Amino acid sequence: MRVKFSDHALQRVEESNVYIGSLKREIRTLPNIEGKLRWMTKYGVLVLEKVSETLVIVKTFIARHKYKGKKYHKGCNTF
Repeated sequence: MRVKFSDHALQRVEESNVYIGSLKREIRTLPNIEGKLRWMTKYGVLVLEKVSETLVIVKTFIARHKYKGKKYHKGCNTF
């Protein structure tokens, strides 16, 4: 599965000092993705969209430190 990042997502990842390769590895290990998905990783929250069988686009990335004081657990929500 190919993983592409939007310009906005690349900017947010860079601002958060997160290595993009580790995010790509984590996305590739996800179970079947259908449509739009919000996935919580150990680095932050990703909003993903499946374009085709072989392509997933990362729309945005929100750093984990934005969730201080709130419940944060790994998992997903679909839109």
